[in-house]
Amino acid sequence: MIIVSPLIRLILKIATIVFYLLTALCCFGGYISPNIFPLGSIAVIGMPIMLTISAILTVVWLCFRGWITAGIGVIMFIACSTPIKMWFPMNSPSEPEPADAPTLTILTWNTLHGADLENPKAEGSRMLSKILELKPDVVCLQEIFGFDRTCLQYYSQATMDSLLQIYPYQLGDGTYDLRILSRYPLRHIYFGSLHSVRLAECFTVKTPTREIAIANVHLPSFLLNEDEKGLFSVENANAKEKEKLGLDIVHKMERVFPERAEAAQKVLNGFEELAMPTIVCGDFNDVPASWVYRLFLKAGFQDAYVATNFWPTYTYYPHKFYFHLDQIFYRGAVRPLSVERLDIRTSDHLPLLATFQILEGF
Repeated sequence: MIIVSPLIRLILKIATIVFYLLTALCCFGGYISPNIFPLGSIAVIGMPIMLTISAILTVVWLCFRGWITAGIGVIMFIACSTPIKMWFPMNSPSEPEPADAPTLTILTWNTLHGADLENPKAEGSRMLSKILELKPDVVCLQEIFGFDRTCLQYYSQATMDSLLQIYPYQLGDGTYDLRILSRYPLRHIYFGSLHSVRLAECFTVKTPTREIAIANVHLPSFLLNEDEKGLFSVENANAKEKEKLGLDIVHKMERVFPERAEAAQKVLNGFEELAMPTIVCGDFNDVPASWVYRLFLKAGFQDAYVATNFWPTYTYYPHKFYFHLDQIFYRGAVRPLSVERLDIRTSDHLPLLATFQILEGF
């Protein structure tokens, strides 16, 4: 049996309780506007790792019969249950009811302009080939200006011809990095903008049963350079260099979070008076439980991934940053049946494939 002096045990208890409080801040930082306290938005990003460490600490204190300290940890988890469920959903996919009910499949993907990070020597485009393999009804792409050799790093004319044959309807004029492909007729309804930069392509899809509004969004990123992105994998940098990189990252975050919040609100304003089922998907560059995430919840949207999955996920993976940055929200007469994260690593983002049942009413 390990014997610990009362003083050391007291210090460990205090340190654990402080860690619990910091974990709670990470969970609830998204309740605070980034215009008031941007560090709260930064804290939310660390919520998954803080919760994981807190869970380990709670188990350790239980094993060593530190009932009060472990109890405080349990209370913290109960108090933070709402934001925890945004990150760690506890649901499962479902089937349409009835079985022949109309459905709509949507693929959302930040394509990194058609790059192939996993296989730089690949011939043709694995990104386009994957879309052809899946054949969703609507394809919402970010970071792509068009479908030609000047816009894509990898290109196959045969694949492109097949793609355009399946998807005769398109949106995106080549002046911004959002494109939509659809099996069904599209109607453009609204643009969101911030500082003259396109943030969303908003449109309706006329399915065989009804018209559904969709927004393909790409909210402002942190614009980190490669050194900043690779902070945790930089081997040759000394402590001072890493500290400077860390401070640079924090300063960029403090600037971008308010911009992203304003951008998200502009996108939401486009759907404020729209009386039809609505789906908003794309690269939000923000995580579950964040201020931007909560803006959509306050506007009556729900998270399709949370509604159909049991387990956390991530959609951004390079440089050891495993973040869930791509979201799919819905509101109105559609019911999510499944949201699958696809493990094809051509881009720095992983695609999401969602299936919705189309309901009657609004």
